[in-house]
Amino acid sequence: MFTALHLPEFSAAAILRGRPDLQGLPCAVLATLESRDPKGKLPLLAVNRVAGLSGIAAGWQLGRALVRCPELRVLPRDPPAEAALLSELIELGESLTADLEITAADTVLLDLSGVSTKTRDFSGSLSLPDVEIWQARAATPDLACLAARHFLTQGKRIEARDLKAAPLTLLHTLSRSPSIFSLLDLWGLKTLGDFMALPRQALTERLGPEAGHWHDLLHGKICRLLRLHRPPECLTQRIEFDDGITALDPLVFMIKRLLHTLTGRLASRHLAVSCIDLRLILETGVELPRRIRLPEPQNTVEGMLSPLQTWLNSLLLDAAVIGLELDVETTFATAAQREWFGRQLPQPERWAETLAKLEALLGPGRIGIPVPPGSFSPDAFSLWPAAGLPAPVSASEARPACPVPLHRFRPPLQIAVAHESAGIKPRPFALLTGPHPGQIIDLRGPYPVSGHWWEPAGSWQRLEWDVQAADHHLLRLVFQSPDHWQLDGIYR
Repeated sequence: MFTALHLPEFSAAAILRGRPDLQGLPCAVLATLESRDPKGKLPLLAVNRVAGLSGIAAGWQLGRALVRCPELRVLPRDPPAEAALLSELIELGESLTADLEITAADTVLLDLSGVSTKTRDFSGSLSLPDVEIWQARAATPDLACLAARHFLTQGKRIEARDLKAAPLTLLHTLSRSPSIFSLLDLWGLKTLGDFMALPRQALTERLGPEAGHWHDLLHGKICRLLRLHRPPECLTQRIEFDDGITALDPLVFMIKRLLHTLTGRLASRHLAVSCIDLRLILETGVELPRRIRLPEPQNTVEGMLSPLQTWLNSLLLDAAVIGLELDVETTFATAAQREWFGRQLPQPERWAETLAKLEALLGPGRIGIPVPPGSFSPDAFSLWPAAGLPAPVSASEARPACPVPLHRFRPPLQIAVAHESAGIKPRPFALLTGPHPGQIIDLRGPYPVSGHWWEPAGSWQRLEWDVQAADHHLLRLVFQSPDHWQLDGIYR
């Protein structure tokens, strides 16, 4: 299950939370010069709630918006404020799970497969005036992102059919190709349901594979991997309060919030905490540091909060707390499983030791992750180091070329084939040996495949047939010059 968190009118919210003098006034953020239309006019990038009530919306031309709302306050973008707000949104997501993707500047995507799927209320989490966090849950990440951007589906767990009433403009978050959207507008399509009702094959023939990909995505047929966000190397967190804290409960609440973010970052690195450094900053300028060494490495909020709360209960402060700083020392978690359904953390030092032993046994350069190269040569691959990651695979490469998978024989089975000469290419009509002897009922081919023709020593070529044997099995048959036949695999 995936959850998307979206901040509507992100640019306006980032500016106005630091401008209390503009609260209650209609405000809009102007787009940058790169967003000018063909006539050179700048549209509105975002508007606040008060401006939205007057009837204007993001995307309106500035002149048109001022005619509708003469008292509109026009503000430039504030990239530092947007970066700070996005950072807080990321920290909010990390408090739920370590598997997080920054899908857009105003949207983060969470993979909640391994955590509780209870719906959480995020109102007030980021202290934004007149703005609430929109969220939606779905079985695929892209459906969750689309649903979180529409007011009718936000806050719900949706399926593909729930998006039919959403406007077609939501597809702009997937692509910025103006030609496709202008053509869809000429066809009279207004909602995602109109687009989903079109036949996929005809849609792909007319608009290309990208439109077919959207069609599969909207029907919930694509569940891609997240582009995971890697947290910063430094685990130090610092927070300052506008008003000093004099009670224990709000102080514990803020520390618990920092610990939630910390546990998400630890989970992404498979680490645990061995020592906690907490520093309280008082109004008088005095700093109270405290180092707590845990008896056993911890990676849960409860395990780290308990000793901190014990120390806080013993404090008698003569001034309010205006800030706190949290830092930790990390180590590998002990391999102990104390509950039936909890998974223990892996131990990277043992993995490195295993790799070293395998490399000593097999030789250098023979341990890694097999990655298929850009070649049609059978069984060809290259090795990437086990400590790194393989090259990214596009969605088109990840999908199989044939809906029926081919089970290859390794090594291929050498067989005798009765064939006739059809020009320079032989044509098989019966299998004489092997596991499926008999007449060939039907066949497709030949498909000539070759490679490295520019290298005399490394060049290769072969002819492939897809045949149906007498027992109705579908087989891959291969001929190699001068008279060499082999059974490459069976379709299952």
